Amino acid sequence: MKEILKQAYDYGKEFVDDGNLVNYIPALANVDKSKVGIAVYDNKGNLYEVGDTDIQFSIMSIAKISLYAVLLENYELDYIREYIGVKGSSKAYNSIVDLEESEGKLPINPFINAGALMTSYFILKKFNGNKDEAFKAVIDMTKKLTDNNNLEYNVEIYESSKDTGYTNLAIMYTMQKNRVIPGIVDVKDVLEIYNKACTIMIDTRDLAYMGSVLARDGVNLKGEKILSKKNSRILRTLMAICGTYDYSGDFAVDIGIPAKSGVGGGILATIKNGMSIATYCPGLDSKGNSLVGIKILEKISNELEFSIY
Repeated sequence: MKEILKQAYDYGKEFVDDGNLVNYIPALANVDKSKVGIAVYDNKGNLYEVGDTDIQFSIMSIAKISLYAVLLENYELDYIREYIGVKGSSKAYNSIVDLEESEGKLPINPFINAGALMTSYFILKKFNGNKDEAFKAVIDMTKKLTDNNNLEYNVEIYESSKDTGYTNLAIMYTMQKNRVIPGIVDVKDVLEIYNKACTIMIDTRDLAYMGSVLARDGVNLKGEKILSKKNSRILRTLMAICGTYDYSGDFAVDIGIPAKSGVGGGILATIKNGMSIATYCPGLDSKGNSLVGIKILEKISNELEFSIY
């Protein structure tokens, strides 16, 4: 495993100059895109790592796993699907057109921004409009999934996201216009939960641990049950369907494992035998996925024949 990871790391490093840093969040515009990290937990709980696995970065859209996990804990899936679909999308993760053209003008899955915002709304509703309690539920879930009680959100990145998040604000107002979220709801409260969740700081090891919990049907490496087997399967399935935005179809063909990416540069992936892989490199491709991370996962998956298809 160590040799395969080293080969994948060396291969991925060849592409660090090809990715682009996220340009709509000023606090992320100047990170070092030469940094690359890979962490793997095998099915016996052994950790293998290479590169910059201790660098902290914002979890960004990978937080949508935690958000949806909290939703699944508090609502029945059939009820959730009345408001958030489970279909893939051919449009960008922040598309308003996708929302307007969807059936019932509802988010088509929980891993696009509209779906994550709808998820955040229902978490807020569960906690009777208490945004602090709602966010606590999300960060507590992330702490349990990573087995890291020291996680915090980054105030600077949060403020930067909040001040420039015009598209997410437009998505919220669009859902209120279409009456799928009540007009009485304060959109800023929903956005606060979502933006804080996206700016939780993690490292590549944290992501790999999170992946191992999902790969082991919700049981962590200590033998503690974090999620139900059913909810773990739902999350893995959604990762396979829509975890890498509108690149998910290509990702399935080329790599073939459930994964979730974020514009902070991280990618989390699960393997059917109980393994997990996490990568970090902040340079992104045109879809918003870590370009180097995609290259690394393709190399590892093809080398070890990990595809589930």
